[in-house]
Amino acid sequence: MKTTISIFLFAINCFLFSSCKEEIKKTKFDYNHKANELIQQLITEEDCNCILEIPKEDIVKIELLENPALNSEKDYIKKLSLKNKKELDSIIKISEDFELDENYIKSKNIKLIKRDSTFRILSKDITFNTKTCRKGVLYIIKPIFNKSFDLAIINYGHSGICCDVGRKVFVYKNNKWKRK
Repeated sequence: MKTTISIFLFAINCFLFSSCKEEIKKTKFDYNHKANELIQQLITEEDCNCILEIPKEDIVKIELLENPALNSEKDYIKKLSLKNKKELDSIIKISEDFELDENYIKSKNIKLIKRDSTFRILSKDITFNTKTCRKGVLYIIKPIFNKSFDLAIINYGHSGICCDVGRKVFVYKNNKWKRK
């Protein structure tokens, strides 16, 4: 009898843990899909022909590195309608394995500039911005979403432009991202 109960409890635990893994995979897939959807729309709207490689760091971490005195976490929690920092951390965690859809980039004839080669390119090719990237270089920091993936905060713009307004908020309505 004890072995039957043990086997039954073991089976339940296996089912629960496998369900959690499937949910995490689905959430990461949802993130990747929605992030690429938003980024592709922005690339199309900005009409660029070069894009700077997207950093691995999330938008919250980058803002913290740029300005340690700024506590942007509270702002993100409020704007994304999250309960606390733990929820924010879990939202950020699903973005860790983000992969840009490079097939889309190639299909639009957009040059992807690796971050580690930027200085080398600019120092060798003085006409880079006027010839190779005549429409400019777009930078994008991967977005952060609310739990339902219908609200996004992203930082993007043309590199080299000072006084950028920073992060922008988008809402997903009628199969399109609209700036809020």
